[in-house]
Parts: sequence; C-alpha cells; structure tokens
Amino acid sequence: MKSHQVDDATAGYILETRECFEDLRQVTAQIAGVLVLAAAGGRSAVPDHPMLEAAAELHRAAFDRLRGIRPTERARVHHLCLTQAAQALSNALAIALSGGKRIEIAPVLLPVRAAYAHLQHAAGALPGFEMVAFGQGCCAAPPTLQTTL
Repeated sequence: MKSHQVDDATAGYILETRECFEDLRQVTAQIAGVLVLAAAGGRSAVPDHPMLEAAAELHRAAFDRLRGIRPTERARVHHLCLTQAAQALSNALAIALSGGKRIEIAPVLLPVRAAYAHLQHAAGALPGFEMVAFGQGCCAAPPTLQTTL
C-alpha cells in the first residue's frame, strides 16, 4: 500500500481524529502564546491567565475524545504520536497552572516542544494532517535572527 493510500477504516480514523489533532495543535499554540507574554515580561502571564484556562479545557476534551478512538493497524503510529502530544501538553499545563505568581518559561517550554514534535510526527504519519511551518511564513525572522520554540 502506498503511503498516500488508506483503507476505508483508516479513512474513518482520519476523519475521527482530525478535530483532536487540530485541538491539540491549538492548545500548543495557546500555551506558547502565554509563554511569549511571559518572555516579554507581561504581567498578565500568570497561572490563572484565561488563555491557559481555555487551553486546559480544550485539552481535556481533546484528550478524552482521543482516548475513545481505536486506531487501525495503519494508524497506530499516528495515534501514539497524538497520545504522546496530549500527554506532553498535560505536563506543560500542570507545570504552568501550578506556578506561583508568574509562569516559569523553561519548565513549561520543554513539554510544549515535545508536544509540537509529536504533532509533527503525527502529521507525517497519515495524510490529511498538516502543520504550519511558521519558520517559512511571511512574518518569520531572517535565519540569523530566528530562535527555536
């Protein structure tokens, strides 16, 4: 079977998990957004920031849905990657939400990076899951100025 061809059951799995993938990607972006605020010295980058609360709620719903989905043999790697991303985001949220008055960037950033990597692997495991390459976007800094998330 060619990598871009999928059987009917796997096509059903793809349709069923697309929303989970998108939600986990959004949670990753929301946490990263709060980390940008914290890095910029924003006083609103606190553990009870509304964006973190929204991210935690969206994450909880996506992870619950993901746990109920049974992958086909062809989709096992994809499902494992999504599950690992969701778990890494659980860790990031737990660290961010348990902070004192301010969010510590480094301890939250590590699991966020891991989640992003797992989502990238998931995107490559099956067709229909795309990651935006921000480094190639119109707002990307020149290569000499870029830093990795």
